[in-house]
Amino acid sequence: MILMLKKMLKRFPRLYAFAQQLYPFTTVLPALFIGRRGSSDHLRSTWSLLCRSPFVAGRPINITIEPTNICNLRCPVCETGNGQLGRPSRQMTLAEFRTNIEKIGAHTNTLMFYFMGEPFLNSEAYQMIRTAKEAGIPWVTTCTNGDLVDPEQLVMSGVDEVSFQIGGMSQETHQVYRVNSDLERLLGNLKECLRLKRERRARLVIETGFILMKHNEHEVKAYIQYMSDLGVDRVSVVDPCVRTLEQGCEMLPKDKKHWFYDYSAFAQGVLSPRNKPRNNCPWIYYSMVILVNGDVVPCCRDATGKFVMGNLLIHSLDEIWNGDRFKKFRKKLFTDQSAISICNLCSSYPASRVN
Repeated sequence: MILMLKKMLKRFPRLYAFAQQLYPFTTVLPALFIGRRGSSDHLRSTWSLLCRSPFVAGRPINITIEPTNICNLRCPVCETGNGQLGRPSRQMTLAEFRTNIEKIGAHTNTLMFYFMGEPFLNSEAYQMIRTAKEAGIPWVTTCTNGDLVDPEQLVMSGVDEVSFQIGGMSQETHQVYRVNSDLERLLGNLKECLRLKRERRARLVIETGFILMKHNEHEVKAYIQYMSDLGVDRVSVVDPCVRTLEQGCEMLPKDKKHWFYDYSAFAQGVLSPRNKPRNNCPWIYYSMVILVNGDVVPCCRDATGKFVMGNLLIHSLDEIWNGDRFKKFRKKLFTDQSAISICNLCSSYPASRVN
């Protein structure tokens, strides 16, 4: 029945896009009933979104935090990997992390423990995860290139979900994008995490993501079979992002169903998202990103920190979330989104789920 409804809605792209945005709202009522953290904030934020208000009545429930903006790899699309991040390299201290959690923890439902760097380059990463869980945050998820993970500490940290990101099923294909990564070491760490999870009966969701590109798309079936045989909880194929037309020509797969981008525009030499948002973005009513130095930016599209809304190590959450900068940003988004540079390659994100 659900598949039939989905198929019917796809005949009407705008209606389908609207239904996709509404779907996360269905997670709110059950969560509210059991008193799940963030559920009441979600409802208040939804009301503000429906009213298209620059002021958001709920607090952000989905927080991305950057434990470091340093990485051991040199992935060519990533601003950290290609040297175009434009921010000082540093690690977040445990004291700074605790200050951030003290200010956002009471409303946070989901903490995304990674951004523009390899999180486990931070020697205090595992203690940071434990700190977040001790603060009562229901869902802590992280993403890693896998090279530097300590499986024992990761499984014992209390993290709810980890995604190992892979660039190929051979060292040759893997290192085309995952420059400086050792596939054998990555897979060894993944296997040990799976073993420890079973041994300790940990409630950890272990995911793998295959970064699909032109040079590795012939390996997708082998990847899915290999990870399924290992017993990975969730096996996914990651649709690739690029920043320039040149990168697109070099890296985007031949199978265009995995493209975020407009095929006809691309053929004419223009890189543009296939589903371009029109003065609309539900995501910024539920989420924000805390950079490694405490600066807050609206979303994950602002890797370089162009739109800083305040600093959480200095200001309160309310001063930032409903401060003049954030309200002006939301107003601009509703009236002239095309003028906001970080929105130009984005297909828009729906409302955050309640985990």
